[in-house]
Amino acid sequence: MPVAIRAIQPAFAGEVSGIDITQPISPADVAAIEAGMDKFAVLVFRGQKLTDAQQMAFSLNFGALENAKGGNVTKPADLRLPTGMNDVSNLGKDQKPLARDSRQRLFNLGNMLWHSDSSFRATPAKYSLLSARIVNPTCARPTTRSTTRPSARSRPRSASIL
Repeated sequence: MPVAIRAIQPAFAGEVSGIDITQPISPADVAAIEAGMDKFAVLVFRGQKLTDAQQMAFSLNFGALENAKGGNVTKPADLRLPTGMNDVSNLGKDQKPLARDSRQRLFNLGNMLWHSDSSFRATPAKYSLLSARIVNPTCARPTTRSTTRPSARSRPRSASIL
């Protein structure tokens, strides 16, 4: 079955089907996903139960993984996830919730307010790939995204030139 992308929010989000991203993907699938990212700011891959290694392997289809060194307060010895993945959870290395006064937890709480995925770095990330493994249905908040693409696309070209 070929990769298909249907709009789930006009000009902003698409849902991808016809692909198992837990397995190696073909160059044609990579091209279809990149075309989908060009059209939409967000792509959703539902029902994909990825391991960390599978998520990193899938991510490598789109370029090198970002070295997020210096972008967090977690000490190297306390990292829960392998290099190449950023941890924005409320869990410690022991897989248990962090203490309420944990510096790491408080830093991650700031991400709930607002952040911009690596746009401030010398080489900004091409894409951000999020994977929710366990979501508590009683307190889950939706992940929100924003984009200026529809606004930029609707402006006359002459207004875009600085």
